[in-house]
Amino acid sequence: MSSPLWKRGVRGDFVEIFKSIGVRGPMEFYIKVLEITCLHTILVLGAYLMTGLTGLFSLGQGGFVSIGAYTASIAYLHFNVPFPMAILMAVLMGSAVGFLIGIPTLRLHRDYFLLVTFGFGEMIRAALLHLAQLTGGALGIAGIPKLVDLPMILISILFITFLIYNLKRSRFGRNCIAIRDDELAASLMGINVYSHKMKVFILSSAITSYGGALYAFLIMFIEPNLFNWLESAKLIIITFVGGVNSITGAIIASVVYYSFGEFFRFVDVWRDVLLALAVLFVTIFRPGGIFGSWELSPTKLFSWRAKKG
Repeated sequence: MSSPLWKRGVRGDFVEIFKSIGVRGPMEFYIKVLEITCLHTILVLGAYLMTGLTGLFSLGQGGFVSIGAYTASIAYLHFNVPFPMAILMAVLMGSAVGFLIGIPTLRLHRDYFLLVTFGFGEMIRAALLHLAQLTGGALGIAGIPKLVDLPMILISILFITFLIYNLKRSRFGRNCIAIRDDELAASLMGINVYSHKMKVFILSSAITSYGGALYAFLIMFIEPNLFNWLESAKLIIITFVGGVNSITGAIIASVVYYSFGEFFRFVDVWRDVLLALAVLFVTIFRPGGIFGSWELSPTKLFSWRAKKG
């Protein structure tokens, strides 16, 4: 007897997924999903750094993803720059652009900053379309070698998480959190609001550009619509749902959201519906996010293992 229709549909969908991403079996598919999920987690951490510490909301993260991806790809393919140097150039380019964008915008009110970053993201997309001789225009850049794998992405996540965790616990991080909670009160206490925002914005831009560079050498193809403003908004929403005070929450929310979208593409439309429901739930019942201020620190992990033992 033939399988039920929904099972045949699911099986057929996975077969198409295998063919479309060039994998030969389920295990390779799972690894590919992990790679894509973990790569997006790096982008979420970049957004968390800005939103969780200073309360800034940026719709221009996609612009920095594109800057990192195109800088690294063009440097490697057109100018024969070694892969590590191409990644470094992407990070430096993202930091420099973040500095230039931050100079006139970080003094603006948060609502206006959101609008300016939206315009920045669209400006980068338009520039990539018009600089066709260098960027390939709407056709994008193909033929990028796969030089990024899962271990490299996981090591990157660990390093970035360690960096953000220690930054959050430092005096600088506490000052940033004070800015997030009440900018006027923080300035009256002697905190240089503009300087703190600038440093966080540059670091966030560098991390996001780094994620974009890894994306190019993992997916092996990039184009101007790689990461639009809607995807940038999702990074903020995921950070909010996980908890703006919890790095752990941001990571777990990111892994759940992006892995769900890859594993269940046949119901992919429901992923955004579930995300919207999660936002409603959090707004009403958990304003601080699902995980609130809870963090899975090494101390808690070791104490939990000791109790279990």
